[in-house]
Amino acid sequence: MKEEDLIYAASVLASKAINLVGRKAPFDFKSILIVKLDEIGDMANTVHVFALLKKEYPEARITLWCKPFIKPLLENDPHIDRIIHTASELRKHYDLIADLRGNWESIRYALSHIPQYRVDRGTVRLRNKMNGGHPHEVITNLQIIAPVLKEVPEKPELKLYFSETQLEKADLFIVKNHLQKFAVFHCGARRVLRQWKLNNFASLAEYLKKEKDMDIVFTGDHQDIKDIEEVRASLSFPSYSIAGVFSLSEYAALVSKASLFVGNESGPLHIAAAAQIPVVGLFGPGVPVTFYPWGEKAAYVHHVLDCNPCDQIHCVRPDYTCMDMITIAEVVEKINSLV
Repeated sequence: MKEEDLIYAASVLASKAINLVGRKAPFDFKSILIVKLDEIGDMANTVHVFALLKKEYPEARITLWCKPFIKPLLENDPHIDRIIHTASELRKHYDLIADLRGNWESIRYALSHIPQYRVDRGTVRLRNKMNGGHPHEVITNLQIIAPVLKEVPEKPELKLYFSETQLEKADLFIVKNHLQKFAVFHCGARRVLRQWKLNNFASLAEYLKKEKDMDIVFTGDHQDIKDIEEVRASLSFPSYSIAGVFSLSEYAALVSKASLFVGNESGPLHIAAAAQIPVVGLFGPGVPVTFYPWGEKAAYVHHVLDCNPCDQIHCVRPDYTCMDMITIAEVVEKINSLV
């Protein structure tokens, strides 16, 4: 059994034990701990949880326990009162613990500091697995907190919040480069097998410039700069890049002002979707449905093969991968349906 499965199993048992002795509904929580020790894209698909819990329990103080690099993306969210990174920052007691993605440490904390009630990811994943499969990550996060909500929305909305400084930097970039309509491209991905070919991004950029009069802004981290510069060098018009220059939160502020986002399955894709702009996600070896971009303005292209999902490292058809199957025409069709 994988360690993740062991953590889920322990989390299920912890919630059962805690809730046997805890307070039953109706609840009146004054302090809430949300545990989400996950990556960027996963967190972008979680922001509705903060809003829903604050709406349900407006007097409650909400603490988020997350990884350090996630904090800038969420520090302006008005529904979160405190963000912590380590167990040493935890308080002695919380009325509600919502373990959206915890670890052994978060389970031990809950058992040694019994809350009134605990909800957890393991319980929901077990139920979904028994019922035939896992829904979208946005829905999974909603299902986790559903037992402590009076009303559960059918289609929750994701929303990001920005500081004046972040928005000012985005506006300055737009004004400085005389941008009107612009598309943000993300060519990178955590795994090579999740990357659409660079020449495809170049061809798509040429199409958007010619047919939609859109400027192109590339995003990514320092590891993406080489690939980005290769694409930019092949274009027949000037383009722009914020890779390695904008922070995560500054990127989020800028992409919220874009007319379009196109990119591989990644954190920047999910941030763009949460910023409520038109997005087209390019998917290959990833699990279908669970991590597609969320929202009415979101679309994706995904050729799901019989080898899906894979380990995203060893490809059984390296000469023509699932990402190779995505054509420019397919992506253009999705764009035209959105823009």
